[in-house]
Amino acid sequence: MAQRAILPYAKNPVGTVQFLLARATQARRIALTLSKPDAAIAEAYAAECEAEARQLLGWHTSPIAA
Repeated sequence: MAQRAILPYAKNPVGTVQFLLARATQARRIALTLSKPDAAIAEAYAAECEAEARQLLGWHTSPIAA
């Protein structure tokens, strides 16, 4: 079973997306002050926040063909 952070979702999806993107931005700022291993964790959290925001917006990303 995967672990997930509990995030306060708003009734308004746009507000929730803004919240998630703000969290991602904050995590990346904090990552700049951390050691490399810890920064990788913060970066992974930021990526999860952005992925959740994309999902709420209904955006689906596909891998770029090489």
